Amino acid sequence: MVFSLNGILVNASSDVIDIGEVVVSASGFEQDADNNLRNVIVVDGFLLEKKGFTSVEQALERISEISFVDFGLGRNIDMRGQGNKSNVAVKVMVDGRAINVLDSSHGVTPLDTININNVSRIEIIPGGGSIIYGNGTRGGVINIITKKHKEDSFSINAKSQSYENIIDGGNFGFDMSKMISDDIVLTLNTQGFDKSGFQKGYNQRGHYINSGILADINENSNLSLNYNFFKSNSESSGYLTKAQIEKNPRQKGNGENVTKTDRSELSLDYNYFINDAWELNLRTFWQDQKILYDKDVISMAIRGMNVKAYQDGSGFNDSILGLNFKAKYNYDEKSYIVTGYDFLNHEAKRTSLLKYSVPVIIPYHNMETIMNMNKQSHSWFILNSHQFNDFFVLSGGARYEWNRYSTDRSYKNQMQMNMRPPGKPTNKNELIFFDTKKYNDNIAFELTPTFIYSNTGLVYLKYERGFISPSPEQLVNKDNKSKKYYSSDLDPEVFNTFEIGISDVLWNFHAFKFSIFYTQSNDEISYLGNPHSASGSWWKYYNIDQTRRFGAEVNLSQKFFDDTLIFKEGITYIDASISKGVNDGLRIPYVSKINLFAGVDYYWNLNFNSFVDLNYHSRAKDGGEINENTGKITQNNWIKDYMLIDIGSSYNYKNLQISAGIRNLFDKKYYTYQDSANDQYLPGIRRNYYTEFKYVF
Repeated sequence: MVFSLNGILVNASSDVIDIGEVVVSASGFEQDADNNLRNVIVVDGFLLEKKGFTSVEQALERISEISFVDFGLGRNIDMRGQGNKSNVAVKVMVDGRAINVLDSSHGVTPLDTININNVSRIEIIPGGGSIIYGNGTRGGVINIITKKHKEDSFSINAKSQSYENIIDGGNFGFDMSKMISDDIVLTLNTQGFDKSGFQKGYNQRGHYINSGILADINENSNLSLNYNFFKSNSESSGYLTKAQIEKNPRQKGNGENVTKTDRSELSLDYNYFINDAWELNLRTFWQDQKILYDKDVISMAIRGMNVKAYQDGSGFNDSILGLNFKAKYNYDEKSYIVTGYDFLNHEAKRTSLLKYSVPVIIPYHNMETIMNMNKQSHSWFILNSHQFNDFFVLSGGARYEWNRYSTDRSYKNQMQMNMRPPGKPTNKNELIFFDTKKYNDNIAFELTPTFIYSNTGLVYLKYERGFISPSPEQLVNKDNKSKKYYSSDLDPEVFNTFEIGISDVLWNFHAFKFSIFYTQSNDEISYLGNPHSASGSWWKYYNIDQTRRFGAEVNLSQKFFDDTLIFKEGITYIDASISKGVNDGLRIPYVSKINLFAGVDYYWNLNFNSFVDLNYHSRAKDGGEINENTGKITQNNWIKDYMLIDIGSSYNYKNLQISAGIRNLFDKKYYTYQDSANDQYLPGIRRNYYTEFKYVF
C-alpha cells in the first residue's frame, strides 16, 4: 500500500518513509521531485478515494498551503497570499494545460468543471514555476493529473450528501477502459450530479464526460487523444445581510440567478523517446467555455431606493488554442536540459446587460456593453539541472515571453427620465478599438543550488524572477469626466522570490519539509473608479503599487505500529501587505496569516480505515470600500477565523468500497464571502454528511 501525504510518500507495508520518489510532471516529463522543483506537494488517488471528496475544491481545502478566496466573483485558489489577485497569480492546469480564464476582472478559474472521479493525483507547487509555466505563477501552480488506464476495467460509483434532510443530492457515474488491442486503450468516465446547496434556493445539476484514446505507436513513442465535456445548470438566491445570516444562514437571499455553463476540451499529446538521452513531447489543445446568466436579478440602490435590476442574457465566453513543445536531453545520469516553446491564442467575450426602472422617475434605463478580447503569447524557455557530485546540484533557467493584444468594446445606453417639462429619451452608442500592444520585457529566470547532506536530507536555496502580464480588459480605461475610453498603457507586474527549504526523514518514521520565502512585487496593477460596475461607471488601471509577502511552510508526517497509525501536520504562515502607494502598510485583503491542517489516519486492517482531519484559517481582512478618486481602502473589516473538523471511515469488501463521514463535525459558523461595506455575506457549509459506494467489476 503506497500513498502520498502532503507530498511525502508513505509505504504502508514497509518500515521506510521515502520523500525522494514522489513523481511529478513539473518539467513536462515524469521525474523525481527531488531533481526538480524543491517544494512539491502531491495528493494522490489513494486519499481522493478514501475520503469521499465530491469536488477538486473539497480535496484542496485540506492542504495548509491553499486557501479559497471569494472577492465577489466566485471562489479562486490562493497560495502564498495573493488575495484578490489569486485568479491571475495562481496557475491551475489539467495535465499541463492551463485553464485560467482571460477576463481577469470578472473571471473565476473553472475548477468545478473538473471531474474528481477522473483525477489520478494533484501536484501542488507553492510559489513560482515561471520558467516552465510562464505568466501568472507568483502564488504557485496546481497541476491536476487525470487517470490513464492501460488495462480493461469497469467501476460504478454513487455519492450522496445531506444537511438536515436524508439526502440533498449527489453524484452517480461509471469509469471504464477497454483494450481493443495490445497497444490501444479506450477510456470513458461519466458522472452526473444533482445537488442542493446549504443555502436555500441553490441547486446545481449537470454532468461530466471524459473520454480518451491511448496508443503505443511503437516501443519508442505513444499518443493520447482526449475529449472532455462539462455541462451544468446552477440556481442561487444571492447574498444575505449580516442580520439575515446570523438569524438563519440557510434562508434565501434577495436575488435570483440561473446560470448555464458549457465547457469543452480537446487535447492531443505525443511523446517520442529517441534514445536513452533524448525525449520529445508535443501537446496541442483547444478549450471553450460558455457561461450564460439565463436569469439574474439583483438589488441596486438608486436615489435612496432599493430597485430590482435585471442582467438576464449577460455572460462570458472563454476560448484557448494552445501548442506546447518540449525536449529533454539527459546528458548525464542525474543531469539534464529541458527546452521548449509555448504558444497560446486566448480569446474572451463579455456581454453585460442591465435593465431597470424607477417608478415615476425613470420609466426605463437599458445598458449594454460587449467586449471582445484577445491575447496571443509566444514563449521560449530553457532549464538546466546539473549534479556536480553526490552533494551538490545546481539548476537554473530562463524564459522569454512576447504578447500581442487586441480588444474592442461597444457601449449602448438608452434611458428616459420623467422631468418637467417631459424629457426626451437618451440614446448613446460608442465603439472603442485597440490593437497590437506589445510587451517585450516579459523575462523570467531562476537559480536554485541544492545541497544533499545525507541519504534522505537536502537543503535548497532559490531565487526567481517572474511576471504577471496584463489581461486585455486592463488595457482600456474610461475617463471620469468625458466618459471616453483610452489606453491604460500598462507594464507587466514583476516579482522577485527568495526561498530556502529543507526536507529529511528522521529516525526512519518522521518525515518533514520546511521552507521560508520572501516575495516582492513591483509595478502591481491597481485601479481607481469601478471597472466592475454594471451601470457603466469610470475606471483607471495603472502601475504604482508594490507588495511584499513573507512566509513559512511546514509539512510533517509520522507513522507508528507498522504503518497502521499515521499522523500528518501542515502549517503555513503568511504576512502579506501593501508596501507602496496610497495603501502602504495595509494587509492584503482575504489573506489569513495562519492556515493549519492536522490529521490522523488509522488502519484497523487492510480493508478498514478511519480518519480525523482538522483545518484552521485565521482571520483576514475583507475588501472594504475603495475610494474611487484615490484608491484608498477603508472599512475593510475582519473576516472571522474558523476551524473545521471532519471524520470518516472507508471499508473494502471484495470489489465493493464504502465510505461515509461527517464534515464540519461541530457545526461551526463561517463565511465563504464577506463584503461588510455593502452588508453582503455568503454562509459556509455547516454540518453535513456524505456516503459513497464504489463497485469495481
